[in-house]
Amino acid sequence: MIEITREIDGAPDFELGRPRTRPIQVDIAWPREGEAAGLVLVIAGFGDDTAAGYSQALRRHIVETTGMGAVSVRYHAFHARPNNGAGVVIDPKAQAYLVGEAALHGVPMVEGTDLRALARGLVAAGANVTARVTIEPAHDEHQNFGVIQALDHLCVIGDLIENAPAFDTRRIVVLGSSHGGYIGHLMAKFAPSTLAAIIDNSSYVQPPMCYLGIGDLPEMVIDMEGLKFLGQVRSAWTVGDRGAANFYDRDRDLIRDVGYLPHASAMRAAAADAGAQYFMVNASADSVSRPDAKRRQQAVLKRAGFESELTIVTPQDIDGELFKAHTHGLGCSLKRLFDRYIGRVRPRMTDPDSVLGSTVAYECVDRGYRFQHSAQAPYVQAEVYDRFADQLEEQAVAA
Repeated sequence: MIEITREIDGAPDFELGRPRTRPIQVDIAWPREGEAAGLVLVIAGFGDDTAAGYSQALRRHIVETTGMGAVSVRYHAFHARPNNGAGVVIDPKAQAYLVGEAALHGVPMVEGTDLRALARGLVAAGANVTARVTIEPAHDEHQNFGVIQALDHLCVIGDLIENAPAFDTRRIVVLGSSHGGYIGHLMAKFAPSTLAAIIDNSSYVQPPMCYLGIGDLPEMVIDMEGLKFLGQVRSAWTVGDRGAANFYDRDRDLIRDVGYLPHASAMRAAAADAGAQYFMVNASADSVSRPDAKRRQQAVLKRAGFESELTIVTPQDIDGELFKAHTHGLGCSLKRLFDRYIGRVRPRMTDPDSVLGSTVAYECVDRGYRFQHSAQAPYVQAEVYDRFADQLEEQAVAA
């Protein structure tokens, strides 16, 4: 087995025009001899699957058991949790609040920026307080959410087709939990002729607003010395100014919706064959990936003409091996989940979009999104266009 790490340029943030600060890193495991039987993208989400050792063991298992190549991409805003490189920053007002609470509870004064010492003192004094913090992804990145991350993976596929040893390009599979599975669904949307299958554990259908830094609900709760901090990743978006370039409107939301029937139908029409297969599992009680939303997504995919399968996992289905917990993510063994479905994956009857040079477009409300694929870098170029530009221009000329 060959194992290397490669760097390539990621996709630009075409929605917001923000520059990328660094290349993306691609961890690759590959059969040492012969043509690889396909490619598996192991896409980490926000949980323990971002750990290097976990993803490496999974890649090795895939190569050893199937002869396929396996890659993991450290995509845009990959380091978006404190346990994998993100920073934690407290708002000055929240910091002042904690210092005030410390004074009220007789906590010995410490440097206000020393959050850990402040938290220890408040917990020791029995203070029942919480505060909001901002999680800052490493490398000065921002949370665009989903779109750039999916394009990063399509860039990696294009790069591997052009530069890697030979592999079966009609057998490209995504394996991912939660946000990783969601990225896979967006990849299939932007490149309908590329993926053979998505093996999805507990991915959401629409972006949770708290994950975009929007609203009052926290994205995660951080335990620091026993004190609870409500955290949200620094977002690129706002909902406070409709005229702002980064206003998160219905267009932005629809392109990120992987259960919207008009887009699923357009995706099926753009596929050069029968389209990707979808194998999905989800807990019957999940506040992040709601089972009713997953049922709707599965029905939408089936209505659009895709082969889609959804298993709703109940408490009685927790076996301690494949599924270990009846919660978001199911404590799922991705190795066992992969083994469960990979034998049912059928190769595509067409070349991938980068080889075909496909152009795929989706109309939203006021704008549309267009994705143009090519066999050379940057492999996929995306743009937002005004659906009514021609009419507006005609009105301007007439005026």
